[in-house]
Amino acid sequence: MTMAEMAVIEPKILMSSDELRAFIKRRAKHYLSWMRQEKGCHVPDDMSVLCQGRDFMFTTNFTHLNFHPDILSQVQDLLKRKVERAIAIHDYIGHVASSQALCWNVVLPMKKHENYKPLFDTLNDALERENISTGWNFGVDTSVLLELNVGADLGEGGKAATSIDLYLRTPHGKVCAVEFKLSEPDFGRCKLPGTGRCDGKYGSPEFVKKNRDYTCYLALKGRKYWQLGCQYGLLDPTKVNVPCPLNEYYQALRNLMAAKTRSGENSSQDVRGIFVLAADFRNGAFWGPDNHFDCFKQYLNKARGRQVPDVFRISIQDIVSRFEGKLGEYREYFNIKYGF
Repeated sequence: MTMAEMAVIEPKILMSSDELRAFIKRRAKHYLSWMRQEKGCHVPDDMSVLCQGRDFMFTTNFTHLNFHPDILSQVQDLLKRKVERAIAIHDYIGHVASSQALCWNVVLPMKKHENYKPLFDTLNDALERENISTGWNFGVDTSVLLELNVGADLGEGGKAATSIDLYLRTPHGKVCAVEFKLSEPDFGRCKLPGTGRCDGKYGSPEFVKKNRDYTCYLALKGRKYWQLGCQYGLLDPTKVNVPCPLNEYYQALRNLMAAKTRSGENSSQDVRGIFVLAADFRNGAFWGPDNHFDCFKQYLNKARGRQVPDVFRISIQDIVSRFEGKLGEYREYFNIKYGF
């Protein structure tokens, strides 16, 4: 397959997570050829840039090949902060289908050129569709942070601390937590079920006894999930011995809790903290029938007994399609690597 043929591939609109990951991996060798030929990157012919036994996972010395060459200084700065333990770097950031790498490839060009208009316009359009754009207009005075550690807000510590992919704060103190998803099959699940500390049910009598009368082992360890979840109507601690919503929506709920906590939202105010899922629109797990995002919204409506406009979804392709001028020069990269 030639580079020209690869550039015009149009996969079917929806794929399973595995199919999407395989699609991106099939493009990897052509992507590396493009990086070598068009961008002048050093890519050894023997493909020693890849970890043995890990399909299309770059070795530590070649992790930079997972990013657009023009943003490498910003990438190195973020990786340095990992050493300083200021942010969480995914174990698989070197994988060609890493969602964290995709997030950085989308956001860092906008940071470099001081032009977040593609992101802000996409977000403003999503909020306007829900009729809550008033007071939420993202613009030049909006603070933008990658990989913000919010462990202190949620009672977490160490490697367990939640890191928000993209944290936005308006001049009025409203907070938007954005989570990027490429080929993941779900929002991420709680790791406790099956460990002998939980059976997947909140307040299961057997495990309440094991957990020193705490209805959740995480509460025993000082996590504030159930306290904050109750405060904001995201979790109901009175419903015991039922499937735990944290097991299904672990990442989304923590992001939403952090956004509301940091914005100072309370029950007497309008919505001040929101969660936004930025997902590849080909991933059926988040865009197909009975997808996880729609199920999450349905869960929240049921838990609160009403609809609250604080959870939104945008496509990564929509953001990239708005890259123009200097940013427009990055669009070929997304086409070659991801097939956007």
